[in-house]
Amino acid sequence: MNFEHKHVLITGGGSGIGLAITRAMVEAGARVTITGRNPKKLEAVARDLPAVTGMVCDVTDDAAIIALRDKLISECGIDILINNAGIFTIVNVLDPPPLEEQLKDIDIDAVGPIRMIHHFLPSMLERESMIINVSSGLAYVPFAATPVYSAAKAFIHFYTQCIREQLKGTSVKVVELLPPVVDTPLVAGIEAPLKPMPPEKLAAILMKGLRSGKTEITPGASVALKWMGRFLPRFTFKQLNK
Repeated sequence: MNFEHKHVLITGGGSGIGLAITRAMVEAGARVTITGRNPKKLEAVARDLPAVTGMVCDVTDDAAIIALRDKLISECGIDILINNAGIFTIVNVLDPPPLEEQLKDIDIDAVGPIRMIHHFLPSMLERESMIINVSSGLAYVPFAATPVYSAAKAFIHFYTQCIREQLKGTSVKVVELLPPVVDTPLVAGIEAPLKPMPPEKLAAILMKGLRSGKTEITPGASVALKWMGRFLPRFTFKQLNK
């Protein structure tokens, strides 16, 4: 796939995985719009990368998404939508954080991509385009310390498979990226069950997978989680949650 002159929209593009993908897309010749809730982060990235435009948009806010969509469609449209925005919450049900904090994982990680696709898909069907949903290797085998996050990513995994089937034969291709634990601020201070992957390496694997036409990209330890979770589910769950 040739990314030169493509217009890419990346949610949560101001840091972590989103920023690494942003840099990779720019290096490949794409023009990128990144969104997030922190304008200072977006402005810093745009200053560093002239091919990037930052726009404040919360993926839980329908009105903000519609305004973003209308502006981008009026200017040039979207060739690639990358649903990357996400949060990661440790939840002990015996001593839980506030309910609204737990539900944020669902609102952002699971419902956010649905909102983005709902509002952007009609215009994307009018051109050769692509949707990339960023889920997680934990969609294959859950991490007990993050029950809501793991469930939200499993939701996105199956949701992505369903819309890929529905959009078969249209101009929209659907891809899923299932990262392992990635070395980002999202997991800082958390005792991760697996060695974190550098975000730059993840972005490079994504680009290689897209160029080779893959629709399900499983970097690093996610490959083992996929197959061991399928054939040895109880053993793999116990190993991951020691």
